Amino acid sequence: MQPTITKLKQSHYEDSLQLSEYAFQYKVPAEKRENRLEQLKKQDVYCIFNDDALAAKLHLLSLEIWLGKTKFSMGGIAGVATYPEYRRKGFVRSLLSHSLEEMKNKGQSLSMLHPFDIEFYRKFGWEVFAYFDKLHLKKKDLQPLTGTNGQVKRFSKDSYPEELHDLYEKYAHRHNGMLARTKEWWKERSITDLWIAVYYNEDRVPQGYLTYEVKNEKLKVEEFVPLTAEARYGLWNFICQHDSMINEAELVLNPREPLPFLLKDPRVKVEKQPYFMSRIVDVGRFLEDYLRNIEFNDTVHISLTDHTADWNNRTFKVDSRGVTESKAYENDVKMTINTFTAIIFGVHTPLSLLEMGQIEGKRVDVVKLEKLTQKVSPFFYDFF
Repeated sequence: MQPTITKLKQSHYEDSLQLSEYAFQYKVPAEKRENRLEQLKKQDVYCIFNDDALAAKLHLLSLEIWLGKTKFSMGGIAGVATYPEYRRKGFVRSLLSHSLEEMKNKGQSLSMLHPFDIEFYRKFGWEVFAYFDKLHLKKKDLQPLTGTNGQVKRFSKDSYPEELHDLYEKYAHRHNGMLARTKEWWKERSITDLWIAVYYNEDRVPQGYLTYEVKNEKLKVEEFVPLTAEARYGLWNFICQHDSMINEAELVLNPREPLPFLLKDPRVKVEKQPYFMSRIVDVGRFLEDYLRNIEFNDTVHISLTDHTADWNNRTFKVDSRGVTESKAYENDVKMTINTFTAIIFGVHTPLSLLEMGQIEGKRVDVVKLEKLTQKVSPFFYDFF
């Protein structure tokens, strides 16, 4: 018997917050509690109750992301939690299935989440798309590189340089999956409790930024976003200028960021960590939107398996005219929704996935899938 799923009412906002505190083992300070409760008004929170007691919940956020220079609607899954006495009853499975139906109805063809367990969410069609490198440095590693003619301007924690939005967006267009941040988002969420440093070239044109904190003789860089080689050198040299204040530094970097290679002694500790997962919610709708922004002059039949969203269990014919449903075809390429998501986001190439055994089909047909990719790498700096 399927549990009854309802949308959270304001009378249960405090119950929802208490479940989050219990499940994720934190406490919202009294001075921030009202603000956290107010945020629930901007979210769809789906709940399962046992009698009058909140047993499980899932938050669905309406967001947008960039795939290259094209923006797509995305449903962000967050705050998935169940009290221990209600676990292993299929509540989360039901909430995830319900959220996929809601996203489909809203036209959100993509979804993302931060997993507590990657294997668990893979069963429901989400796949890892974003990784980050965490660079661990000692004071001896803080050696400046090539000097620049520009300058870094530091902004206090309670200020917001307008150019930050444009810098981030230009960087986001070079990747798949980055959040389309609004200016309100910057002010409300991104820079809380962080310093901001923006690099300007000698013509006073902003070319990159970083957000960071300095605490207990340690500098932690949360976002390192250089748009040019000059900005990379300028921002790194700014970090090095803290050598009299700190004993160590930690930088969260895009895995394709070349800074570690440029260090005078690159023998430093680098941790590679899987971070966010993504999923195509509605393949038909997504491909209709996606094909408007790329050139695809071939024909390929894609047969998908999706154990949670039955509407994706189809064979899709993709050609220069668009996408249509098709009958099974002898030259189709077969894969799960996870694998197809990995292809679209640029996690791996179709040929490499074929070699991994994640795609069934003839090599000549799999090669056609390469034309569906935008040849840009995936990345994600946010959290929800």
